[in-house]
Amino acid sequence: MYRVCVLTDKPIPHGSTSPRPHTRIYLKQLLDRGRGLIIAWLASRKDDLVALRDPSGVYWFRITGDAYKLLDSPLETLFMGYARIIDDTLYIDDLHVISKPVEERNIDYIGLDPRSLEEYVEYYPWLIRKPRYMYAVKMYSIISNMLRSEMILRGFIELPPLMINYVSDPGLRGASKLKTSLYGETYELTSSVIMYKQSSVAVYEKIFFMARNIREEPVENLETGKHLVEFTQLDIEEAYAKPEDAMKLAEEIIYSTSKKVADEYSDMIYSIGYRDEPVVLKPPFPRITYDEALEILRKKGFDEKWGRELSHRGETAIAEYFDSPVWITGFPVVSRGFYYLPDPGDPRYNMDFNLILPEGFGEVIDGGMREYRYDKLVKRIKTLKEPLEKYSWFLELSRYGGIPPSSGWGLGVERYVRYLIGAPHIAYVSFYPRIPGIKPKY
Repeated sequence: MYRVCVLTDKPIPHGSTSPRPHTRIYLKQLLDRGRGLIIAWLASRKDDLVALRDPSGVYWFRITGDAYKLLDSPLETLFMGYARIIDDTLYIDDLHVISKPVEERNIDYIGLDPRSLEEYVEYYPWLIRKPRYMYAVKMYSIISNMLRSEMILRGFIELPPLMINYVSDPGLRGASKLKTSLYGETYELTSSVIMYKQSSVAVYEKIFFMARNIREEPVENLETGKHLVEFTQLDIEEAYAKPEDAMKLAEEIIYSTSKKVADEYSDMIYSIGYRDEPVVLKPPFPRITYDEALEILRKKGFDEKWGRELSHRGETAIAEYFDSPVWITGFPVVSRGFYYLPDPGDPRYNMDFNLILPEGFGEVIDGGMREYRYDKLVKRIKTLKEPLEKYSWFLELSRYGGIPPSSGWGLGVERYVRYLIGAPHIAYVSFYPRIPGIKPKY
């Protein structure tokens, strides 16, 4: 049911910047409380209805009589006033226009349903005002804070992620690194904080970053629905931990945060509208080896090559087979970067793991036990045909005992949020999205 909105033009007292000495509330709170000071934008109009917007969402109200004249102003007019709901009628006294646009916008962001990702990116600066996308980014913020809290609760300390590196992670699985110049020297934008994780646990033992990573993904990765050029990872590392410890920690955090979202933010899940109900990921999750995954895929008609990363279609099929998140462990050494520790029982494989989400959402966690031994690091870097001098600071630490054994992982925050809200593409949970092959103008 639409509420009726009646606006009055009672003048604001001389010198006053606020119509009444009341604490400002949001429109959503107004619907519950019935009265309060509001600041809102005129978002849309249709016949005798207007949509008002503030950080709590977009709400439609019916207007009558002279009130329509006051709202007959450009869309995105920002106003404030003291609002009351009486007998299902919304009155706004002491209406004060804060600002009006020079021209009325010609983009209906409330009604706009992007037909493509290109259109979504083009209109994103307006579309973020649409409740679905507005709430999705808010959910990203909520879940990020939950993840932080979980790590701090377990004794981990947060370190600030660096954005410029002399050298970054070489194991990008098809993506390229972006470079910049600093004082005449070429540096790389952060594609991974792996070496900073390994070096810092020698000091703090249990650390995490909320790391922003930048990678130029192949254009075809647009179609996977899970790749961003710029994204956030919860990157954790713990000295002396084994892979089993790291996997158990990940399960605990995923269960705790998914349950908290379901318990406390189900209304936001419903408002976003991709899922019929919240999901809770309850461990333990099934575990299979890389070779067992290949065997399952071969039986299902897939031609996945040993020694390569699993395709997105392969990941989807594995998760469908188990109908739950599933751990895949022991990827071939030849498929990954130099920083994983080979399995002493079979050095063809790493002591590493991926967590694959169901419903086609793909990998959300990548991690394992780290290589810390100087001679082994040198050998692995040479195998990658990378110059050792690029890694000199890290190798020097290792050579003189500055890198301890450790295990850790990175959780793709946008990927995790995307799964929990059920978004069809990761772009819909990303703030000002950078996605493969599309060039934003912002």
